[in-house]
Amino acid sequence: MLTAMDRSSRSGTTETGAHGCAQPGKWLIGVPFRSTASRVVWMYYVVGEAGDVSRAVRVALARANSAPERQARGGGSVAAEGLEVRRITPDALGHPRLDGPGGRSAAPSW
Repeated sequence: MLTAMDRSSRSGTTETGAHGCAQPGKWLIGVPFRSTASRVVWMYYVVGEAGDVSRAVRVALARANSAPERQARGGGSVAAEGLEVRRITPDALGHPRLDGPGGRSAAPSW
């Protein structure tokens, strides 16, 4: 039987681990950018050190706009438009799963 400590939090801030300790949430943030051929390419960042979704987005955008990432993409920075944001949570057996919409969001409001 699952207890309240075994379920992931719906608040979006923390999860409770196997030993009842609060752990920061993990997020998968998809960041689109336009390649030189005018094609949209998606880069995905797993953010585990964020307490909430807005912090996760800021961390992912900072990574995406870092010098090594910009160089790998061939230039330009990315903006917080059209991001895909999914929370990574454990299922009842502890396997990771993605929560949130399966498609990409059209206009985030962070």
